[in-house]
Amino acid sequence: MAAPGAARPAPPLVDHHCHGVVRGELDAAAFEAYLTESDAPAAPGTSYFDTQLGFAVRRWCPPLLGLPPHCPPERYLARRRELGAAEVTRRLLRAAGITEFLVDTGLPGHLTSPRELAEAAGGTAREIVRLEHLAERVADTSRTTDSFLASLDGAVREAARTAAAFKSVAAYATAWTWRPPRPR
Repeated sequence: MAAPGAARPAPPLVDHHCHGVVRGELDAAAFEAYLTESDAPAAPGTSYFDTQLGFAVRRWCPPLLGLPPHCPPERYLARRRELGAAEVTRRLLRAAGITEFLVDTGLPGHLTSPRELAEAAGGTAREIVRLEHLAERVADTSRTTDSFLASLDGAVREAARTAAAFKSVAAYATAWTWRPPRPR
């Protein structure tokens, strides 16, 4: 028990749903693309650094890289290149204070694995397995429906030994919509 008036240690932080981070260097356009989920270009005369997320990145990230808050995006991106992707990732993740990551490994791209993410952050990580990707891997080696179902059952059981969770994106990947039942 802490002494009266003593500061209590912060509770551990868990990121209950994240993805790996980009392993390599990004040019300015590729970096900006990560500041939005939109497929539309930024408004004329602006960039995605002029969004709420862009403002937050410009406020909180530069000081962790030895720059003043709100430095110009070009200077921030140059500093990232100077330090290198691995060092930037380590600094930013460790500053977040997250001790455990539950990592959805279902996004495409050259992203860090749960183990790499945990090492960079100085924490731990467990995988959230995407069922569609697991099924795709099994389908690639199955010759019949029966062998696919048997192999999928085995693959799910094997993944469950270490996975934190399973996830499916079928509902929103296919734009299913829920409609309440009609009154009788």
